[in-house]
Amino acid sequence: MKQTILLALCLFAHALAFAQAPATPTGGSLKGIVADSTSNSPIGYVTVIVSLPDKDEPLKSTFSQDNGSFEINGLPLGKYKLILSFVGYKPYKMDLPELTASNASVNLGTLKLAGSSKQLQEVEVTTEQMLITQDVDKIGYNVAIDPEAKTMTALDMMRKVPMLSLDTEDNIKLNGSSSYRVLVNGKNSTLFARSPKDVLRSMPASTIKRIEVITDPPAKYDAEGVGGIINIITTDAPQNGYNGSVSGGVGNIGNQYGSVNLTAKTGKLGFSGYLGGSHWPSPASNSDYRRSDQTTGTLLQLGTETSEGYYTYSSGELSYEIDTLNLIAVKYDYNIGTNESRFRQRVTETGLNGNVRRDFNRNNNNDSGWGGLEASLDYQHTFKRNKSQLFTLSYKIGDGRNDSESDIAFENIQGYNGTPGTRTQNAGISVEQTYQADYVHPFKKHSLEVGAKSILRDIESDYFYRDYNPETETYVEVPSLTNRFDYNQNIYAAYTSVSLRYDKWGVRLGTRLEQTSVDANFQDAGTVETPDYFNLIPSVSVNRTFKNMSSLKVSYTQRIERPSLYYLNPYVDRTNEKSISFGNPKLEAATSHVLSLAHSFFKGSNSINSTLTHAFTNNAIQNYTLFNPADSVTSTTYGNIGKNATTTLSLNGNATLFKNLSMSLNGSLSYNQLSGNIAGRDLKNSGVSGYMYSYLSYKFEKNWRVSTNLGYYGPRVLLQGKSNAQFWNGMSVSKSFLKDEKASFSLSLQSPFARTRNYARSISGANFNEESDYVYVARRINIGFSYKFGKLKEDIKRTKRGIKNDDLKGGGDSNSGGGNGN
Repeated sequence: MKQTILLALCLFAHALAFAQAPATPTGGSLKGIVADSTSNSPIGYVTVIVSLPDKDEPLKSTFSQDNGSFEINGLPLGKYKLILSFVGYKPYKMDLPELTASNASVNLGTLKLAGSSKQLQEVEVTTEQMLITQDVDKIGYNVAIDPEAKTMTALDMMRKVPMLSLDTEDNIKLNGSSSYRVLVNGKNSTLFARSPKDVLRSMPASTIKRIEVITDPPAKYDAEGVGGIINIITTDAPQNGYNGSVSGGVGNIGNQYGSVNLTAKTGKLGFSGYLGGSHWPSPASNSDYRRSDQTTGTLLQLGTETSEGYYTYSSGELSYEIDTLNLIAVKYDYNIGTNESRFRQRVTETGLNGNVRRDFNRNNNNDSGWGGLEASLDYQHTFKRNKSQLFTLSYKIGDGRNDSESDIAFENIQGYNGTPGTRTQNAGISVEQTYQADYVHPFKKHSLEVGAKSILRDIESDYFYRDYNPETETYVEVPSLTNRFDYNQNIYAAYTSVSLRYDKWGVRLGTRLEQTSVDANFQDAGTVETPDYFNLIPSVSVNRTFKNMSSLKVSYTQRIERPSLYYLNPYVDRTNEKSISFGNPKLEAATSHVLSLAHSFFKGSNSINSTLTHAFTNNAIQNYTLFNPADSVTSTTYGNIGKNATTTLSLNGNATLFKNLSMSLNGSLSYNQLSGNIAGRDLKNSGVSGYMYSYLSYKFEKNWRVSTNLGYYGPRVLLQGKSNAQFWNGMSVSKSFLKDEKASFSLSLQSPFARTRNYARSISGANFNEESDYVYVARRINIGFSYKFGKLKEDIKRTKRGIKNDDLKGGGDSNSGGGNGN
């Protein structure tokens, strides 16, 4: 804790020093556009540096925008040199016209970069690039220039991204919310449909170029998610010739992971592909669950669990340039995973008088599997008059499955007379088709976007329970717990969005219309009454830039929490017959209002970003637990039962000292207010929660690097209770070698001072109290290796618009059955 406080003070002191530095007098300005010398297409995120004529050290620096434009203000009058650098292109240097009182504003026009088969001198470039960038509607973390990208997984890297955090079970939170969507290169991907953490855990951070956090998504995005959108930008597209990388690693608990990335291009045809897989066994963990009430007494469950998971992920994109104005791209995503868990539990029921009423063992062997295949086709037309004027047609089709099967056996110790065994299965299948059209029309510095979209979903869940009959030695179906659920959801949407830029002001206004029709029925019970709904979703964002590359942004938007199958599925998870869970097919979509105020300050490679956000929902989807004393069973499900209001202050700081020492702090502090009505009883709960992640990294000679990190995840506020706080720490050592640092080796250690970590939760109702404690092995030792190969020449074109189905409220990491059992 002392180290954390010290690091925070160092970062704030460093920021204060910047803030108190004398302001640069108002002076000259530069602007221009960076483009490819062969294709004339604009190049975004090029490092732009202004230095003195006889030096290369930057006085001012920035990145070019997506359209290639850049602007630098606040330069004292005088002579300067311009330096442009971007991986895959030759360095560009030029002497600038002298800035004078009569020539204080210089437009450099279009500057063309020539492709290079040699890599740039990465050490010189990364010292001047910024880890954090901010635009009108998003914050970007440039993973490609983070030196720890060679040693970390993509999941670990998420801890560093502003406004993102990982809870005690490594589930990702955006601004404290689990309501968000994950996109890859701006498009929805089946890879992240079930559990983003499983994919990111087996993906090397080196395969990612940038991670964008969009807290107030513009109208072109589907309106789901209080938190917003996480957009993962992968490494550069295929290029003439080929390039690729191979990565792998092993750990002390028997875990392994590996991946292959390959990009290739010949003529107008290009391909980019990724294949990765991992094996993640979990050592034995212990759980302790205690429930007490004034009617039946006490229930105590002591358990031990082991699990083993196998994951395989693959994606690919094939693009063909018909001509300079027309482009076709075909993309696929495929994923498959299995998990085997073995849960052994001792169950003891004690009456109010302290006597044991029942005592037995429950042995649960659970096998689950999931997978998905998705294919999309995009056509893009670029207009001659302006390369930023685009028309795109897109189609996507995909299917997914999520299966779970449990075989439960009971062993009597005292007083148990229930079924000796149970078998249960839940098979979920979904088919989805999407049609979309988008048009972007630039005019001067501004742009107008319009589009239309249809999403057609067919979802079904087939489930059964069978109890073992010892007399016939067969399993007999339980009709009340067996059914088939069909759910059809059609969404029709249209949007318009305009971006305006006036000098140092940027404004984005948008409106989205969505009509949702729902049809649901049970095979044995007929049609379920489900609501259709119409939504008008406005969004507005205003950004003001200042000298020294600082900016201030204010925004407002509405977001929709549309329940997915995870929340709707009525399948009753009775793998723990004393604590069951199920979904609610009558859930309605919840509408949230999100207001935010953000400030960013950059100086060279140092930055400070802060965001104040307030989000509130009046018909929030909340999970709740009830206790039935008649059978001594708690049941957990979901309902539109109350209100949520969360105010969050997020802070991120990055600094580079002495050229080789990197420091970072990423944290947030939230005040949560929850209210709801559970079984006729009004409940309220409020409290403060927080998150902090900090790291130090030092680069030694001969490409050795040593890093250390500290983290804290505060207690979580629940409507019916709370969870405990968590601390963690780790360190790593890495070495890069071979020509151009093509190969790297890393050794990392997590939780070196404590082998185990525990997650505790307590909730209460009108007639019960329960506490649970989960202790798991946290110490991890991993060895990793990566190797890059191939040569680069020229970027291939990609469609700039595509299908992004980010409209569903995700369901976490449980099976598709619904609630959270114990």
